[in-house]
Amino acid sequence: MAYFSGVNGSMRINGTKAGRVSQWSISSNIGMLEGTTLGDTDRIPVPGVRSMTGSCVLFYYQSTPGSNAGNDASELVRKLIKGRTTGSEPGKAAETDKVTFDLQVDDGSAAGKHLKVDAYLTSAQMQMGVGEVFAAQVSFEVIGAPLEVAL
Repeated sequence: MAYFSGVNGSMRINGTKAGRVSQWSISSNIGMLEGTTLGDTDRIPVPGVRSMTGSCVLFYYQSTPGSNAGNDASELVRKLIKGRTTGSEPGKAAETDKVTFDLQVDDGSAAGKHLKVDAYLTSAQMQMGVGEVFAAQVSFEVIGAPLEVAL
């Protein structure tokens, strides 16, 4: 029997394998609707709308000093955090970008296990501390049903 750990995981962002990913997570939930009617003695829940949220942690890095090219953490954070589009108007910035995440587990098969989703970033937190690598934690909400499910 095989178990999987972080060395078996990877993540693709818009089709490109992300480097320096520390972790990713995904959660699927369903809202239950009330189906109980007058005269029932017990509650009868009915499945409602599903939702999925997730998060990931990526380390900031530079393959070439002074260059931010290929820094997945920086590129991902810029999908949510936008500068002003008009310098004098504080409330004007570009809208957030849609991102496609492919969360993968290498199980030794050709296709592997994966979940591919379109999502909007809902939060980005950057953290720097003494003795720690500069990292970005990003949360996202999935748009509709997953594009592919192979779990």
